[in-house]
Amino acid sequence: MNIHVLFPSIIQTHESIPLGHLRPLGWQRRADGPILEDSLNIEPARFYHLFVQGNRSVVIRGIVSALDVLWTDSYLSKRYGHLNVTVAKRKQRLVDTLIMMPFKTFLEQYRQDDLYMNTIIPDEMKTEASLPSLITCGIFSKRLLEPILWISAGDTASLLYAHAQNTLHCVLDGRKDFIIYDTSNKYPHELDLIKQSNGDLFSRIDVDLVNTYKYKYLHNLPWYWTTLFEGDCLFIPAYKFFQVRAHGRTIALSIDMAPPDIRNDFIGLDCERNPPIYISLDKGQFQWRYEHGIRHLTKRIITSDDARTYLLLLLGANDQLHKDIFQNFYIQATHELASKDLGLPTANHIWKQLNNDATNEDYMTRNQITNLPSNVLQLLGDILQKSARIHEYEKSEL
Repeated sequence: MNIHVLFPSIIQTHESIPLGHLRPLGWQRRADGPILEDSLNIEPARFYHLFVQGNRSVVIRGIVSALDVLWTDSYLSKRYGHLNVTVAKRKQRLVDTLIMMPFKTFLEQYRQDDLYMNTIIPDEMKTEASLPSLITCGIFSKRLLEPILWISAGDTASLLYAHAQNTLHCVLDGRKDFIIYDTSNKYPHELDLIKQSNGDLFSRIDVDLVNTYKYKYLHNLPWYWTTLFEGDCLFIPAYKFFQVRAHGRTIALSIDMAPPDIRNDFIGLDCERNPPIYISLDKGQFQWRYEHGIRHLTKRIITSDDARTYLLLLLGANDQLHKDIFQNFYIQATHELASKDLGLPTANHIWKQLNNDATNEDYMTRNQITNLPSNVLQLLGDILQKSARIHEYEKSEL
């Protein structure tokens, strides 16, 4: 497999057709430049002020370690092949059908079949991967959502999309090429968008064969690029539109983080003066973990304060938490429990308990969440705790 692909591509013009018509994304105009880079010794406060508050992407090279153990297919199959993982088609689609299979089966098939792996990294594997110390203190440490492990072979292309979360995307092995668009607003309708239940935005544009008669907007939309190799990370703020391609066998880890209220200053009293560049991934306090092949909340004891924290994390940098975002979280958190406890309150029922403002049934404000009474929050907390600990209960206890 050729991983020596020229990127950005040399733009070829034809008088008779628009620039980049039926060409891959990025051919519609020349890149405006590379994405900004910063030192691997960047301090958390600088990172927060310049890039999180500043809503800017940045590349930091060498900020994650080389894998302590070479993750060859044979090694991964032998050590972790019994674990269940989620996989999807290599070319991402607007509605990806995720399939669960043993890791060993995926490793036997992905080089020949149209598959890539996209799964919360199992706990058993975390000790062999690293987490940048940059995001393990201050405001960042409490906003870590999930670490997603990606494995692919051949040419793999994502859609053009924007996450509702801040993301630190790190390459552990191989190469990835990124395009980031500089849009002037959060919802550029010219990109023909679909909003997912978790708040992510996906474009209907075919990234391999762009119809520039239909999407003329791309001719005037600035874009920036970077190529990541082993040890490099790219920070992508929430609602920045990007597209990524992997070439050859690639292993990557993306860390999703809830966006903070950027009106607040950075507080990092727990940040070390000269910390190690990275620590073991299992030291990170993530909201989600992967257990028995299914996503579960990490906490096993969930108080009313924890329930409030979950709601504020869902709120992110916004001032309103919309009902559909809460419903998506609740359904994910209680998915396995709901299949076994038919009397479990629905997301709509819990939402009505939390939001008793009849004039704003579709959203809750930051102030409402902050002032929710503990007894109402504990109702949510008890359900989330029961779901998180489902494998500790006997069937008769559910």
